[in-house]
Amino acid sequence: MIRYGFACKTIGVPHADLTALTLARATDENMLIVCRHNLRALANMLRYCAAVRIPLMRISSDIIPLASHPQNSFDWRARLQPELNDLRALLAQTGVRVSMHPGQYTVLNSPRHDVVEKAVADLRFHAEFLDALGAGQNARLVLHLGGGYGDKNAAMHRLAENVLALPPQVRDRLSLENDERVYTIADALQVCGRCGLPAIFDIFHHSLNPPDHGDTAYWLDQATETWSAQHGRPKLHYSQQLPGGKPGMHSRFIAMREFMEFHRCLGQRELDVMLEVKDKNLSALKCLHLTQPQLARRELTEQWARYKYLVLEHDQAAYTAIRAMLKAEAPEPAAFYALLEQTLAKQPQPGQARNAAEHVWGYVDGFATPAETRRLRAAMDDLQQNIAALPRVKRQLLALAERHNIAYLRHSLYFYL
Repeated sequence: MIRYGFACKTIGVPHADLTALTLARATDENMLIVCRHNLRALANMLRYCAAVRIPLMRISSDIIPLASHPQNSFDWRARLQPELNDLRALLAQTGVRVSMHPGQYTVLNSPRHDVVEKAVADLRFHAEFLDALGAGQNARLVLHLGGGYGDKNAAMHRLAENVLALPPQVRDRLSLENDERVYTIADALQVCGRCGLPAIFDIFHHSLNPPDHGDTAYWLDQATETWSAQHGRPKLHYSQQLPGGKPGMHSRFIAMREFMEFHRCLGQRELDVMLEVKDKNLSALKCLHLTQPQLARRELTEQWARYKYLVLEHDQAAYTAIRAMLKAEAPEPAAFYALLEQTLAKQPQPGQARNAAEHVWGYVDGFATPAETRRLRAAMDDLQQNIAALPRVKRQLLALAERHNIAYLRHSLYFYL
Protein backbone atom coordinates (compact mmCIF):
# COMPACT_ATOMS: atom_id res chain seq x y z
CA MET A 1 0.00 0.00 0.00
CA ILE A 2 1.19 3.51 -0.83
CA ARG A 3 0.37 6.25 1.67
CA TYR A 4 0.51 9.99 0.96
CA GLY A 5 1.09 13.04 3.16
CA PHE A 6 1.99 16.72 3.05
CA ALA A 7 4.56 19.14 4.40
CA CYS A 8 4.39 21.76 7.16
CA LYS A 9 1.24 23.80 6.52
CA THR A 10 -2.44 23.31 5.88
CA ILE A 11 -4.82 25.25 3.65
CA GLY A 12 -8.36 25.91 4.76
CA VAL A 13 -7.99 24.37 8.23
CA PRO A 14 -9.09 26.85 10.92
CA HIS A 15 -6.65 27.60 13.75
CA ALA A 16 -3.79 25.70 12.13
CA ASP A 17 -1.59 28.60 10.97
CA LEU A 18 1.84 29.05 12.55
CA THR A 19 3.18 32.37 13.81
CA ALA A 20 6.77 33.54 13.36
CA LEU A 21 8.90 35.69 15.63
CA THR A 22 11.98 37.82 14.92
CA LEU A 23 14.99 37.78 17.21
CA ALA A 24 14.41 41.42 18.12
CA ARG A 25 10.97 40.53 19.53
CA ALA A 26 11.94 37.20 21.07
CA THR A 27 11.36 38.11 24.69
CA ASP A 28 10.54 35.32 27.10
CA GLU A 29 6.89 36.41 27.17
CA ASN A 30 6.59 36.64 23.38
CA MET A 31 8.26 33.27 22.91
CA LEU A 32 5.80 31.67 25.31
CA ILE A 33 2.80 33.22 23.53
CA VAL A 34 3.97 32.30 20.04
CA CYS A 35 5.08 28.78 20.94
CA ARG A 36 1.79 28.01 22.67
CA HIS A 37 -0.04 29.27 19.61
CA ASN A 38 2.08 27.10 17.32
CA LEU A 39 1.65 23.98 19.41
CA ARG A 40 -2.12 24.49 19.39
CA ALA A 41 -1.89 24.84 15.60
CA LEU A 42 0.06 21.57 15.39
CA ALA A 43 -2.59 19.86 17.50
CA ASN A 44 -5.26 21.08 15.07
CA MET A 45 -3.22 19.79 12.12
CA LEU A 46 -2.97 16.36 13.73
CA ARG A 47 -6.70 16.29 14.47
CA TYR A 48 -7.38 17.30 10.88
CA CYS A 49 -5.12 14.54 9.54
CA ALA A 50 -6.89 11.97 11.70
CA ALA A 51 -10.33 13.23 10.64
CA VAL A 52 -9.60 12.96 6.91
CA ARG A 53 -7.26 9.95 7.28
CA ILE A 54 -4.06 11.56 6.00
CA PRO A 55 -1.46 9.24 7.55
CA LEU A 56 1.70 11.36 7.49
CA MET A 57 2.76 14.99 7.71
CA ARG A 58 5.91 17.02 8.12
CA ILE A 59 6.17 19.39 11.08
CA SER A 60 7.53 22.84 10.26
CA SER A 61 10.98 23.68 11.58
CA ASP A 62 9.48 27.00 12.71
CA ILE A 63 7.23 25.31 15.27
CA ILE A 64 9.52 26.72 17.99
CA PRO A 65 10.86 29.96 16.50
CA LEU A 66 14.62 30.54 16.81
CA ALA A 67 14.93 27.32 18.80
CA SER A 68 18.60 26.72 17.98
CA HIS A 69 19.67 30.38 17.75
CA PRO A 70 22.59 31.00 20.14
CA GLN A 71 21.07 34.27 21.39
CA ASN A 72 17.73 32.70 22.26
CA SER A 73 17.72 31.27 25.80
CA PHE A 74 14.04 30.30 25.96
CA ASP A 75 13.79 26.85 27.57
CA TRP A 76 10.98 25.52 25.42
CA ARG A 77 10.93 22.00 26.88
CA ALA A 78 10.48 23.24 30.44
CA ARG A 79 8.12 26.14 29.70
CA LEU A 80 5.87 24.16 27.34
CA GLN A 81 5.71 20.89 29.24
CA PRO A 82 1.88 20.78 29.58
CA GLU A 83 1.36 21.52 25.88
CA LEU A 84 4.00 19.00 24.83
CA ASN A 85 2.43 16.34 27.04
CA ASP A 86 -0.95 16.97 25.40
CA LEU A 87 0.64 16.72 21.94
CA ARG A 88 2.40 13.53 22.95
CA ALA A 89 -0.93 11.94 23.85
CA LEU A 90 -2.59 13.27 20.69
CA LEU A 91 0.16 11.95 18.43
CA ALA A 92 -0.14 8.52 20.00
CA GLN A 93 -3.92 8.64 19.64
CA THR A 94 -3.96 9.69 15.98
CA GLY A 95 -1.09 7.48 14.84
CA VAL A 96 0.00 10.12 12.30
CA ARG A 97 3.58 9.60 11.17
CA VAL A 98 5.52 12.86 11.52
CA SER A 99 8.87 14.05 10.24
CA MET A 100 10.91 17.25 10.12
CA HIS A 101 13.16 18.73 7.44
CA PRO A 102 15.72 21.34 8.56
CA GLY A 103 16.20 24.13 6.04
CA GLN A 104 18.84 25.04 3.51
CA TYR A 105 21.14 26.65 6.08
CA THR A 106 21.54 23.45 8.07
CA VAL A 107 24.63 22.16 6.27
CA LEU A 108 26.69 19.40 7.85
CA ASN A 109 29.40 19.19 5.19
CA SER A 110 30.48 22.83 5.13
CA PRO A 111 34.26 23.38 5.36
CA ARG A 112 33.49 26.12 7.91
CA HIS A 113 33.47 24.86 11.48
CA ASP A 114 30.99 27.51 12.66
CA VAL A 115 28.46 26.48 10.00
CA VAL A 116 28.74 22.83 11.04
CA GLU A 117 28.33 23.77 14.71
CA LYS A 118 25.12 25.64 13.92
CA ALA A 119 23.88 22.70 11.84
CA VAL A 120 24.49 20.29 14.72
CA ALA A 121 22.64 22.61 17.12
CA ASP A 122 19.71 22.81 14.71
CA LEU A 123 19.58 19.05 14.22
CA ARG A 124 19.75 18.56 17.98
CA PHE A 125 16.68 20.80 18.41
CA HIS A 126 14.72 18.87 15.78
CA ALA A 127 15.55 15.54 17.39
CA GLU A 128 14.67 16.87 20.84
CA PHE A 129 11.34 18.16 19.58
CA LEU A 130 10.42 14.79 18.11
CA ASP A 131 11.54 13.17 21.36
CA ALA A 132 9.34 15.57 23.32
CA LEU A 133 6.36 14.42 21.22
CA GLY A 134 7.13 10.80 22.03
CA ALA A 135 7.57 10.09 18.31
CA GLY A 136 9.14 6.75 17.47
CA GLN A 137 12.18 6.18 15.30
CA ASN A 138 9.94 6.23 12.23
CA ALA A 139 9.74 10.02 12.73
CA ARG A 140 12.69 11.00 10.58
CA LEU A 141 14.85 14.09 10.23
CA VAL A 142 15.42 14.69 6.54
CA LEU A 143 18.58 16.43 5.37
CA HIS A 144 20.17 17.20 2.01
CA LEU A 145 23.81 16.29 1.67
CA GLY A 146 24.88 19.94 1.34
CA GLY A 147 27.27 21.76 -0.99
CA GLY A 148 29.94 20.44 -3.31
CA TYR A 149 32.50 23.14 -2.43
CA GLY A 150 34.58 22.43 -5.54
CA ASP A 151 35.44 18.88 -4.44
CA LYS A 152 32.39 16.66 -4.16
CA ASN A 153 34.26 13.58 -2.96
CA ALA A 154 35.91 15.52 -0.15
CA ALA A 155 32.57 17.10 0.76
CA MET A 156 30.91 13.67 0.93
CA HIS A 157 33.73 12.36 3.12
CA ARG A 158 33.37 15.40 5.41
CA LEU A 159 29.62 14.83 5.61
CA ALA A 160 30.06 11.19 6.61
CA GLU A 161 32.57 12.11 9.29
CA ASN A 162 30.28 14.78 10.71
CA VAL A 163 27.24 12.47 10.62
CA LEU A 164 29.14 9.79 12.54
CA ALA A 165 30.14 12.40 15.14
CA LEU A 166 26.52 13.45 15.81
CA PRO A 167 24.93 12.63 19.18
CA PRO A 168 23.24 9.21 18.89
CA GLN A 169 19.76 10.64 19.52
CA VAL A 170 20.23 12.86 16.44
CA ARG A 171 21.98 10.35 14.20
CA ASP A 172 19.37 7.69 14.92
CA ARG A 173 16.66 9.89 13.39
CA LEU A 174 18.59 11.15 10.38
CA SER A 175 17.82 10.34 6.73
CA LEU A 176 19.62 11.78 3.69
CA GLU A 177 17.96 12.94 0.48
CA ASN A 178 19.27 13.49 -3.05
CA ASP A 179 19.01 17.00 -4.50
CA GLU A 180 18.40 18.52 -7.93
CA ARG A 181 21.84 20.04 -8.53
CA VAL A 182 24.80 18.42 -6.76
CA TYR A 183 24.13 15.06 -5.15
CA THR A 184 22.36 12.22 -6.94
CA ILE A 185 20.57 9.35 -5.26
CA ALA A 186 23.73 7.29 -5.86
CA ASP A 187 25.71 9.84 -3.83
CA ALA A 188 23.12 9.81 -1.05
CA LEU A 189 23.21 6.01 -0.94
CA GLN A 190 26.99 6.03 -0.70
CA VAL A 191 26.97 8.25 2.40
CA CYS A 192 23.98 6.45 3.89
CA GLY A 193 25.76 3.12 3.47
CA ARG A 194 28.82 4.36 5.30
CA CYS A 195 26.79 5.89 8.14
CA GLY A 196 24.02 3.30 8.46
CA LEU A 197 21.26 5.76 7.51
CA PRO A 198 18.12 5.26 5.41
CA ALA A 199 17.97 7.21 2.15
CA ILE A 200 14.97 9.23 1.04
CA PHE A 201 14.55 9.09 -2.72
CA ASP A 202 13.25 12.37 -4.14
CA ILE A 203 11.67 11.47 -7.47
CA PHE A 204 11.51 15.04 -8.79
CA HIS A 205 15.11 15.81 -7.88
CA HIS A 206 16.13 12.54 -9.51
CA SER A 207 14.46 13.57 -12.77
CA LEU A 208 16.62 16.71 -12.80
CA ASN A 209 19.84 15.17 -11.48
CA PRO A 210 20.01 11.42 -12.17
CA PRO A 211 23.07 9.16 -11.80
CA ASP A 212 24.72 8.07 -15.04
CA HIS A 213 23.23 4.56 -14.88
CA GLY A 214 20.10 2.77 -13.67
CA ASP A 215 16.46 3.67 -14.18
CA THR A 216 14.09 5.12 -11.60
CA ALA A 217 12.78 1.71 -10.49
CA TYR A 218 16.35 0.52 -9.87
CA TRP A 219 17.22 3.49 -7.66
CA LEU A 220 13.89 3.29 -5.87
CA ASP A 221 14.64 -0.29 -4.89
CA GLN A 222 18.20 0.61 -3.89
CA ALA A 223 16.91 3.37 -1.60
CA THR A 224 14.17 1.18 -0.16
CA GLU A 225 16.70 -1.44 0.88
CA THR A 226 18.40 1.04 3.22
CA TRP A 227 15.32 1.10 5.48
CA SER A 228 15.02 -1.32 8.39
CA ALA A 229 12.02 -2.07 10.59
CA GLN A 230 13.15 0.44 13.22
CA HIS A 231 13.17 3.26 10.63
CA GLY A 232 9.54 2.61 9.66
CA ARG A 233 8.13 2.39 6.15
CA PRO A 234 10.52 3.59 3.42
CA LYS A 235 9.81 7.18 2.41
CA LEU A 236 9.86 9.01 -0.90
CA HIS A 237 9.43 12.63 -1.86
CA TYR A 238 7.25 13.41 -4.85
CA SER A 239 6.54 16.71 -6.56
CA GLN A 240 5.88 18.10 -10.02
CA GLN A 241 7.36 20.93 -12.03
CA LEU A 242 5.57 24.28 -11.90
CA PRO A 243 4.47 24.94 -15.51
CA GLY A 244 6.49 27.83 -16.87
CA GLY A 245 8.57 28.03 -13.69
CA LYS A 246 12.29 27.70 -13.16
CA PRO A 247 13.38 24.03 -13.26
CA GLY A 248 12.95 22.58 -9.79
CA MET A 249 10.07 24.81 -8.71
CA HIS A 250 7.21 22.86 -7.16
CA SER A 251 3.79 23.00 -8.77
CA ARG A 252 0.73 24.65 -7.22
CA PHE A 253 -1.08 21.32 -7.08
CA ILE A 254 -0.47 17.70 -7.97
CA ALA A 255 -1.79 17.14 -11.50
CA MET A 256 -3.84 13.98 -11.68
CA ARG A 257 -2.64 12.30 -14.88
CA GLU A 258 1.07 12.61 -14.16
CA PHE A 259 0.47 11.52 -10.58
CA MET A 260 -1.49 8.42 -11.55
CA GLU A 261 1.33 7.32 -13.87
CA PHE A 262 3.76 7.71 -10.96
CA HIS A 263 1.47 5.84 -8.57
CA ARG A 264 1.08 2.92 -10.97
CA CYS A 265 4.86 2.67 -11.32
CA LEU A 266 5.19 2.08 -7.57
CA GLY A 267 3.37 -1.22 -7.96
CA GLN A 268 2.81 -3.24 -4.80
CA ARG A 269 5.58 -1.64 -2.76
CA GLU A 270 4.89 -0.56 0.83
CA LEU A 271 5.89 3.12 0.87
CA ASP A 272 5.13 6.47 2.44
CA VAL A 273 5.24 9.39 0.00
CA MET A 274 5.64 12.99 1.11
CA LEU A 275 4.12 15.37 -1.42
CA GLU A 276 6.01 18.63 -1.80
CA VAL A 277 3.44 20.91 -3.36
CA LYS A 278 2.10 24.38 -2.72
CA ASP A 279 -1.48 23.40 -1.91
CA LYS A 280 -0.24 21.02 0.79
CA ASN A 281 -3.04 18.98 2.41
CA LEU A 282 -5.40 19.52 -0.51
CA SER A 283 -3.21 17.58 -2.92
CA ALA A 284 -2.53 14.95 -0.25
CA LEU A 285 -6.25 14.33 0.16
CA LYS A 286 -6.73 14.34 -3.59
CA CYS A 287 -4.02 11.68 -4.04
CA LEU A 288 -5.49 9.55 -1.27
CA HIS A 289 -8.92 9.72 -2.90
CA LEU A 290 -7.57 8.91 -6.35
CA THR A 291 -5.76 5.81 -5.09
CA GLN A 292 -8.34 4.48 -2.64
CA PRO A 293 -10.43 1.65 -4.07
CA GLN A 294 -14.20 2.02 -3.65
CA LEU A 295 -14.03 5.51 -2.18
CA ALA A 296 -17.22 6.33 -0.31
CA ARG A 297 -19.45 8.93 -1.99
CA ARG A 298 -19.45 10.89 1.26
CA GLU A 299 -15.69 11.56 0.89
CA LEU A 300 -16.25 13.40 -2.38
CA THR A 301 -19.36 15.26 -1.24
CA GLU A 302 -17.44 16.56 1.76
CA GLN A 303 -14.71 17.81 -0.54
CA TRP A 304 -17.31 19.33 -2.84
CA ALA A 305 -18.73 21.33 0.06
CA ARG A 306 -15.32 22.97 0.41
CA TYR A 307 -14.74 23.61 -3.29
CA LYS A 308 -18.24 24.50 -4.50
CA TYR A 309 -18.13 28.31 -4.30
CA LEU A 310 -14.61 28.39 -5.73
CA VAL A 311 -15.88 26.35 -8.67
CA LEU A 312 -18.94 28.57 -9.03
CA GLU A 313 -16.60 31.57 -9.19
CA HIS A 314 -14.71 30.02 -12.11
CA ASP A 315 -17.42 28.27 -14.14
CA GLN A 316 -21.18 27.99 -13.59
CA ALA A 317 -21.44 25.06 -16.04
CA ALA A 318 -18.77 23.07 -14.15
CA TYR A 319 -20.58 23.79 -10.89
CA THR A 320 -23.75 22.28 -12.33
CA ALA A 321 -21.88 19.31 -13.85
CA ILE A 322 -20.18 18.38 -10.58
CA ARG A 323 -23.42 18.63 -8.65
CA ALA A 324 -25.01 16.22 -11.12
CA MET A 325 -21.98 13.90 -11.01
CA LEU A 326 -22.15 13.58 -7.22
CA LYS A 327 -25.76 12.42 -7.31
CA ALA A 328 -24.54 9.06 -8.62
CA GLU A 329 -24.35 6.23 -6.12
CA ALA A 330 -20.62 5.72 -6.75
CA PRO A 331 -19.12 8.83 -8.40
CA GLU A 332 -15.65 8.42 -9.89
CA PRO A 333 -12.93 10.32 -7.98
CA ALA A 334 -10.92 10.68 -11.22
CA ALA A 335 -13.84 12.36 -12.98
CA PHE A 336 -14.44 14.66 -10.01
CA TYR A 337 -10.82 15.79 -9.74
CA ALA A 338 -10.35 16.06 -13.50
CA LEU A 339 -13.26 18.51 -13.68
CA LEU A 340 -11.89 20.42 -10.68
CA GLU A 341 -8.51 20.78 -12.37
CA GLN A 342 -10.04 21.95 -15.63
CA THR A 343 -12.28 24.46 -13.88
CA LEU A 344 -9.71 25.97 -11.53
CA ALA A 345 -7.32 26.45 -14.46
CA LYS A 346 -9.73 29.02 -15.88
CA GLN A 347 -9.60 32.68 -14.93
CA PRO A 348 -12.74 33.87 -13.11
CA GLN A 349 -14.73 36.57 -14.86
CA PRO A 350 -16.31 39.49 -12.99
CA GLY A 351 -19.90 38.34 -13.44
CA GLN A 352 -19.20 34.78 -12.29
CA ALA A 353 -17.15 36.03 -9.36
CA ARG A 354 -19.97 38.36 -8.33
CA ASN A 355 -22.47 35.49 -8.51
CA ALA A 356 -20.35 33.26 -6.25
CA ALA A 357 -19.80 36.11 -3.79
CA GLU A 358 -23.57 36.68 -3.60
CA HIS A 359 -24.05 33.02 -2.67
CA VAL A 360 -21.49 33.32 0.13
CA TRP A 361 -22.98 36.63 1.25
CA GLY A 362 -26.24 34.81 1.82
CA TYR A 363 -24.68 33.01 4.80
CA VAL A 364 -23.54 36.18 6.58
CA ASP A 365 -25.82 39.03 5.50
CA GLY A 366 -27.98 38.62 8.60
CA PHE A 367 -24.96 39.26 10.84
CA ALA A 368 -23.54 42.29 9.04
CA THR A 369 -23.94 45.80 10.43
CA PRO A 370 -25.35 48.46 8.11
CA ALA A 371 -21.83 49.86 7.63
CA GLU A 372 -20.43 46.43 6.78
CA THR A 373 -23.27 45.84 4.35
CA ARG A 374 -22.58 49.14 2.60
CA ARG A 375 -18.86 48.39 2.30
CA LEU A 376 -19.46 44.92 0.95
CA ARG A 377 -22.10 46.07 -1.51
CA ALA A 378 -19.71 48.72 -2.78
CA ALA A 379 -16.97 46.11 -3.18
CA MET A 380 -19.35 43.79 -5.05
CA ASP A 381 -20.36 46.61 -7.39
CA ASP A 382 -16.67 47.14 -8.11
CA LEU A 383 -16.27 43.40 -8.66
CA GLN A 384 -19.01 43.42 -11.28
CA GLN A 385 -16.77 45.67 -13.37
CA ASN A 386 -13.25 44.61 -12.33
CA ILE A 387 -11.98 41.22 -11.13
CA ALA A 388 -9.24 43.02 -9.19
CA ALA A 389 -11.86 43.77 -6.50
CA LEU A 390 -12.24 40.07 -5.69
CA PRO A 391 -9.64 39.88 -2.87
CA ARG A 392 -11.33 42.81 -1.12
CA VAL A 393 -14.73 41.11 -1.35
CA LYS A 394 -13.32 37.87 0.03
CA ARG A 395 -11.54 39.57 2.92
CA GLN A 396 -14.77 41.18 4.04
CA LEU A 397 -16.78 37.98 3.69
CA LEU A 398 -14.17 35.92 5.56
CA ALA A 399 -14.02 38.48 8.38
CA LEU A 400 -17.77 38.11 8.89
CA ALA A 401 -17.60 34.31 8.72
CA GLU A 402 -14.82 34.22 11.31
CA ARG A 403 -16.39 36.76 13.63
CA HIS A 404 -19.65 34.85 13.74
CA ASN A 405 -18.02 31.41 13.64
CA ILE A 406 -19.81 30.13 10.56
CA ALA A 407 -17.95 26.83 10.31
CA TYR A 408 -19.25 25.92 6.84
CA LEU A 409 -17.67 29.05 5.37
CA ARG A 410 -14.52 29.00 7.47
CA HIS A 411 -13.71 25.59 5.98
CA SER A 412 -14.51 26.73 2.45
CA LEU A 413 -11.60 26.83 0.02
CA TYR A 414 -13.27 29.83 -1.61
CA PHE A 415 -11.18 32.03 0.67
CA TYR A 416 -7.83 30.29 0.34
CA LEU A 417 -7.23 29.39 -3.33
